[in-house]
Amino acid sequence: MFRAKLHLNLQTDCILSEVTSRWNTSFTANHEEVIDDEYLNFVIDAGDKVEEFIEAFENSEQVKHVERLDESHIKLTKRSCGALPIIRRNHGMLQWWDRVSGTQRVFNIVVFRREDLRNIVGELREIGTVQLEQLTPYRASEGLLSDRQAEVINAALDGGYYEWPRERDAKSLAAELDISHTTFLEHLRKAERTLLGSVLNQNVRSEDARSDELHASHESPMRSVN
Repeated sequence: MFRAKLHLNLQTDCILSEVTSRWNTSFTANHEEVIDDEYLNFVIDAGDKVEEFIEAFENSEQVKHVERLDESHIKLTKRSCGALPIIRRNHGMLQWWDRVSGTQRVFNIVVFRREDLRNIVGELREIGTVQLEQLTPYRASEGLLSDRQAEVINAALDGGYYEWPRERDAKSLAAELDISHTTFLEHLRKAERTLLGSVLNQNVRSEDARSDELHASHESPMRSVN
């Protein structure tokens, strides 16, 4: 697994680029969710521009729903400008948050393989210019897996099991390791669950450490855009 930091200069029209450019500001997007490769749910901290941002979002055809959470936080559902679906369908996972400033985006992601990262960068170049600033091994996985789990998932990665279409199937990889098909799948699923859980838990801890935001239980004014 690898951790990568990507800088994207987005060349497609996006309401987030418009509002940050208009008010010469930037913000981070958190708690992001891709919906059917078309829409995104996420939360931003608009600071003292919350009213101006809400008005701009309400007037944008890209935005489906606007919800004010507290004095500065806004939850949005908007049509994707393309970047996050590209990252997700190539097995990339967001680490912490991404930053928006005009047409500039900064993504901290985790990928299983270098090939996934190459695919992400290649597809992002179709919607903007991309710079890879950092690429480092994701060390959090060390010591999490049993020897057999590590052997199985490395065999799957090296053998092209995660390619599309798959270069090797589970039965052939199991035979190569001299274990049953069922045993191979059991170790593989346990390894995947452990590694993904580690990444997601670290994301939660990192977000909690950054702020006390999103007191979602507080009743706040809500606005919707149909």
